[in-house]
Amino acid sequence: MAFSVKYMPLFKVNILHLYFLNKGTAEYKSMTDNEKKVQLNLYDVNTVFRIQPDAKTQQVIKGYNLVFKASETGFSVWSKVTGDDEDEPFIALEDELAFTFLFKTKDSGFYNYTDLKIENAGKLYYLSNRRLNTEPNSFPLVDKAAGNFHVDEDFILSEDSFEDEMEKLKDSEKMNLLGLIRIFVKADNNSLDITNAQNKIPEPSQSFDINLKNRETTWRYIFEDNQTVTGGDDVKKENGNSKVLITKSVHPLTQNGFISIELGGVELPNPGVRALKPDIPNNNYYSEIYM
Repeated sequence: MAFSVKYMPLFKVNILHLYFLNKGTAEYKSMTDNEKKVQLNLYDVNTVFRIQPDAKTQQVIKGYNLVFKASETGFSVWSKVTGDDEDEPFIALEDELAFTFLFKTKDSGFYNYTDLKIENAGKLYYLSNRRLNTEPNSFPLVDKAAGNFHVDEDFILSEDSFEDEMEKLKDSEKMNLLGLIRIFVKADNNSLDITNAQNKIPEPSQSFDINLKNRETTWRYIFEDNQTVTGGDDVKKENGNSKVLITKSVHPLTQNGFISIELGGVELPNPGVRALKPDIPNNNYYSEIYM
C-alpha cells in the first residue's frame, strides 16, 4: 500500500505595501481582480523585507510537524495532517501556542516611501492576533485578509514591552528589525483564531493582511531659471521664489504609474524616493526634483 504524507495550510500572512501595489493615484484595494493580478505580478515582498521565524518558533515548527513557506506576498505555515482527517493537525496545537516571525527591512530607503514617522525608526512594531499583557486593551490587532487596517504608530510597543521582547532575541535577530509578527493558535478575538472550536483547521484556513501605506509628499521642483506660474498650474512658488515651485497638495509616491503635474501646459516629472526632505515640526515631507 502506498503511503503519502499530506500537509494543509494552517495560516497565511500577506504583507501588502501600497507603494508597490498602487499605481499613481489608482488604489490597489479599489482595482478590479484583473488589475490587482497585474500589480501582484510586479510585486515581491522579499525585495524589501526579510521575514523569518525566530529561534523558538523554528523549534516549534519542527516539533509540531509544520512547514514555513515564504512567498512573493508574505509567508504561510503548513501543518502535517492525519490520514483519516485532513483538517486535523497531526500533532494537536495547544491554545497558547504562538509563532513569532522577525519582520526585517532590507531597504535603507524604506521610510522614504512608507507612511511611518521617520522619528520612530528603531522602535518595535508588534503585529499579532493577541495583545501582550503589558499593553492596554486599546492596542490594535492584525486584521483578516481583505481588512482595511494599516500599520501605524498605534502598533508600536511601549518601552517596557520593547525591552522584554528584545531580551528574548539573539543579537543577530535584532539587526534591521522593524517589528514582530506573532500569531497565536487562539486569539483575543475568536474570528482571528487559526483553529476552530474543534481544534481543527478551518476551510479556508486563516489568512491575515498586513498593509503598509505609501507616503504622500509635497513635490518640490528646483529650476535653474525663474519660472512663470499661473493660477491654472498644478504648482506654485515656494515663499515667492520663482525658481522653486511646489505642488499645491500632497501626492502619493508609487513605484508604478504616473501623476500629471502641469506647468504652462507641460507635464513635469514625478519624483523618485531617494531625495526626501522631512519637515518634522510641520509633519510634512518634500520630494525634490532638480530640473
